[in-house]
Amino acid sequence: MSVAHDKTLRLYALVRSDLGMSAGKVASQAGHAFIGAFLQASPERQAEYHSDGVGTKVCLECPSLEALQRVYDRARDAGLPCVFIEDSGRNTCFNGVTTATAVGIGPVTKDEAPFLKRFQLKS
Repeated sequence: MSVAHDKTLRLYALVRSDLGMSAGKVASQAGHAFIGAFLQASPERQAEYHSDGVGTKVCLECPSLEALQRVYDRARDAGLPCVFIEDSGRNTCFNGVTTATAVGIGPVTKDEAPFLKRFQLKS
């Protein structure tokens, strides 16, 4: 018996949970991650992602800078569209210090990024 594979394309944003960002800051960093990853995808993948309407987006928690760097490296090494997001620190959130906040991956299927299964949905 064969297992059916979910072919749904998803955009993923992994946002650091150790920074104590406000909900609004998390939303903006996830937005940067979604758009940045999408723009790294081929035009064909972008069109396929939007073929069913708006497209599926998933926001996941990432516990640390080290975990964020590992997941980005893994996605990049797998040849997946991805982006590493660094906040410029120009507002008061990070006291003027450029800070890595998120990674965007996709559009990809779950089978293309099985390493994301260990991350929890952002609450």
